Amino acid sequence: MFGVFLWGDEMSYVALYRKYRPATFDTILGQENVTKILKNQVKSGKISHAYLFSGSRGTGKTSASKVFARAINCLNPKEGEPCNECAICKSILEGNTTDVIEMDAASNNSVENIRQIRQEVVYATIDVKYRVYIIDEAHMLTTSAFNALLKTLEEPPENVVFILATTEQHKIPVTILSRCLRFEFNRISEEVIYERLTHILDAEGVKAEEEALKYIAKIADGGMRDAISVLDRCMSESQEMLKYEDVLRIIGAIDDRFIASVADNILDRNAMKVIEMIDEIIIRGKDLRQFNYQITEKFLDKLIGEKENTARYITIIDRLSKLDNDLRLTSKPVIVLKSAMIELCNVTGNSDTNSQQGAQDTTNIEPLITKIAYLESEVEKLKNRKSISQSNVNSSNINIVKEEKKEQDVDDATVFQDIENLKKEVIGQGKLKLYSSLAGAKAYENANFLILITNNSFAYSILILQENIDDLTRIYEEKYGVHKDVIIRLQEEQKQSDTKIEKVLKQKDVSYTSFD
Repeated sequence: MFGVFLWGDEMSYVALYRKYRPATFDTILGQENVTKILKNQVKSGKISHAYLFSGSRGTGKTSASKVFARAINCLNPKEGEPCNECAICKSILEGNTTDVIEMDAASNNSVENIRQIRQEVVYATIDVKYRVYIIDEAHMLTTSAFNALLKTLEEPPENVVFILATTEQHKIPVTILSRCLRFEFNRISEEVIYERLTHILDAEGVKAEEEALKYIAKIADGGMRDAISVLDRCMSESQEMLKYEDVLRIIGAIDDRFIASVADNILDRNAMKVIEMIDEIIIRGKDLRQFNYQITEKFLDKLIGEKENTARYITIIDRLSKLDNDLRLTSKPVIVLKSAMIELCNVTGNSDTNSQQGAQDTTNIEPLITKIAYLESEVEKLKNRKSISQSNVNSSNINIVKEEKKEQDVDDATVFQDIENLKKEVIGQGKLKLYSSLAGAKAYENANFLILITNNSFAYSILILQENIDDLTRIYEEKYGVHKDVIIRLQEEQKQSDTKIEKVLKQKDVSYTSFD
């Protein structure tokens, strides 16, 4: 069974994402790591009192919640799946039961809403075994609401199950997380999305070009619901066959050849031509954030396919990722976009000529001076602080010993031969900035550690973030089945660059201390 069909007294149009919403665990595509465990729990009868489903939008969190609610209450479950035919399954599907409650925390996030739940859970269910509360966008609950929910999660009635769905797990309090059985929903691959779109078109009797469906799968960014919604819109506006050009026109996308030309002009530092092309985009009424998405994709392709200019590509991609947020928040997106494009035309990399680098150093010296002045003031503050306690000294000594031991363990590392496949796993999970920072990095490993060494200071500043180290550790363990701690190292740069900076600092009469 692939979908839930809604019927009424009169036949009315139902959006495709609702018409083809998964009705069983097996039809929730791309999340087998989650659905397998949930099915086993239904079969064994070992149901937890609280679940947390986290992941990006449109990956099946709400669908899995509804299937699970039916499965644990179904009168005739089949291998952990709901039958969708018994009286209880039909009652839940039609929304006629008061014991399966779906709540949107974005609009029902107050403490009063949670207090109402606390008052309800003490009563016995009417016609089902478990009363299920599905709380969408759970991260939107207020602090007071979370505190009220915590009491219920600590001492829940045996017949009550909570399912919290969220796209931002980091906003959920630790006290709530520790009381939930957590499942992470992955972004769905383009191949799986493409196959699902093909199935829907076959069922609807609609034809489409392969290129058109692949493009929809690509721009969906791992979200099945987004892909189906785009397909629904394109089907309603296209003629007999859905063509690639129709998709571009309907969603406001730009032809790839035009995007490639913009990218080439950015690399050629032809700012005037880039501005002219942006004016053309504006006249044609194209979406500027969509343009930014496509130009980012183009530079990512260049980063993957080319070995030279990686430092410049990384800098450009990072700036474009910030530009999307700027365009979303600004009231003058055209000015912001043009300013960013001119900035990108002036971005330099390690392969640029000395004259270009020198000009860039002079342009960016003022922010550097400000940062240095701030650091000097912080150093003075540290000098004036009292000496730390002996216990802290002992603790520091222990950490030093651990670091020395770690350095000894790193000495026997050998070259990590599978770095390219590890990078594919990183980009496959949507970690764009992390993937970009791995470009050009050397990798080594031993029994305990994975060591990544980069000579790019910008990439190093991204890699050493704890969240990125945690992601690399997790992705490595998922792919190879072995846990290894990730160590990030910055390869010392040539003294020539230091000399150039020192020269500019002296010209600006800025005092500094050299740490060799």
